[in-house]
Amino acid sequence: MENLLHKDPGSYMVVKVEGPCRRFYELGILPGCKITLISRNDRGPVLIRVGNSKVALGRGMAQSIFVE
Repeated sequence: MENLLHKDPGSYMVVKVEGPCRRFYELGILPGCKITLISRNDRGPVLIRVGNSKVALGRGMAQSIFVE
């Protein structure tokens, strides 16, 4: 189990979410859901797909999402 900042682009299952749970819930990022990491750079936002939506996350939020 690693956070999104340590993963390469691809599809993952969310295992755990830490931090502002309400915001993650609003975005549909919940334990058990599938997300696709589209891009992750050394700096700047992390781009993911949740369902049919693309979401740009700050690095702090991405670090709070643990996936397998």
